[in-house]
Amino acid sequence: MRSSAKIAGGLPAVIALALSLLLASGCKTVEQLGTAPEAISDAWSSTMALGSPSESRTDYQLPAQATLCGEPLPLERPAVREKLDFEFLMAVNHPAQVELWRRRAKRFFPLIEESLRKAGLPEDLKYLAVAESDLRPVVISPAGASGLWQFMPATARRFGIPVDKNQDQRLLPEPLLGAGMRYLAALKERFGTWSLAMAAYNAGEARIGGAINNQGTRDYYELDLVTETSRYIYRIAAIKIILEGAAKYGFDDQPAQSLYKPMDFDEVALSFSEPTTWAKLAKEHQCDYKTLRLLNPHLSARNALSGGPWQVRLPKIRKKTLGT
Repeated sequence: MRSSAKIAGGLPAVIALALSLLLASGCKTVEQLGTAPEAISDAWSSTMALGSPSESRTDYQLPAQATLCGEPLPLERPAVREKLDFEFLMAVNHPAQVELWRRRAKRFFPLIEESLRKAGLPEDLKYLAVAESDLRPVVISPAGASGLWQFMPATARRFGIPVDKNQDQRLLPEPLLGAGMRYLAALKERFGTWSLAMAAYNAGEARIGGAINNQGTRDYYELDLVTETSRYIYRIAAIKIILEGAAKYGFDDQPAQSLYKPMDFDEVALSFSEPTTWAKLAKEHQCDYKTLRLLNPHLSARNALSGGPWQVRLPKIRKKTLGT
């Protein structure tokens, strides 16, 4: 549900290269400023983390067959195989990005998988979250989509997720998961296949419906779509292939200490008769300011909370517990 940026002509070569690599890798989001507790700077730092073209490996090969959400990709069609090969090689040759996906997966995949099981949806949909946000819950696209599943504000409100000047619950994985499950299920019911449902998730229902009507086909792989959506299913499939076969593509077993564990917290309802600063709140609950903000990116970045009740997340292990 993100919008692509475009590279302007005439940029210095090194900047153009950085931007092209960034867009090709699918990392089209920028860190949300203001609401996000830790706004990391710019596209350049993200691109440099992906690896250098001089490190590229072209000897890695696609599997003979590939499926996504139980649907086989028609790899017997040369154009389909070439498009998947492109997304696969672009992703597998950015080892730092793949490694970050693997480390973040420890934190978010169990939560996503449980939600998918409860909703009766294919487990492969977890890879859509990787394609959307790189498993970073506090990112916002140039178009305004936000969260692990990159919901636009209007879509979030449609599914009952509060987005206003006081809070933006798209930045919490749990509320967005439930909404994402309901939205994907509705898209599948409307369009009939998971490939079209995911394409509609990316481009919007009206655009995919219009393309089907105008072009006379319901086969995603035959539709002529905007560039981002025409790459979308291939990118998700490539992510699945790499993450499920990481050892085959040069990624070692991960030591437990390298994986990003879920953050433990207690959620409490707090009301404030007068404005209370985050610093004061941290002191009252024996935790540090930064951890408190990391746990509560959904609440206003303004310095004070007032009114309520607000659902506030507090770290389970606090200074008092540690005897300090």
